[in-house]
Amino acid sequence: MKSTPDAAHLDAWDIRILSEIQSDGRISKSELAKRVHLSASACSERLRVLQATGVIEGFYARLSPALIGGIVSIMVEVVLDRHRLEDQRHFEAAVKEIPEILDCWAIGGRIDYLMRVSSPSMAAYQEFMEGLLQAGLGIDQYYSLVVTKPVKANSPIPLSSLKRR
Repeated sequence: MKSTPDAAHLDAWDIRILSEIQSDGRISKSELAKRVHLSASACSERLRVLQATGVIEGFYARLSPALIGGIVSIMVEVVLDRHRLEDQRHFEAAVKEIPEILDCWAIGGRIDYLMRVSSPSMAAYQEFMEGLLQAGLGIDQYYSLVVTKPVKANSPIPLSSLKRR
């Protein structure tokens, strides 16, 4: 088996394994092997390589915000006041350390970053954003988009379109 799979080198077995674990991250290795029609040892080795090479970034539990209670999701568009590389690096390093910021993407276009923020309330969110503005992160403008209901979230990556070898 190859030692460093990438998108161009994922074969049909790798794609089957990835499809299965995307839909059930808690599947046992023996059940996974059965579902993809590989021996347990071959399947375990492929899974190990997919993890070691970073194709599989990790496993986590998806929580229900509605059942946890009092969670507000906000998409925040951010425009920096300066666009030097050092300013971007400073902002990105700070964002990585802030737990309320669940996701952050650098964006090309009219904004610089799109963040997904979790907050216990709108009042707490406003306080959070005031703190961000005072933290010296170089935020010039921000626009808040409140998520009123999830329509589709945490979907698996569609692997069926990958070229199978």
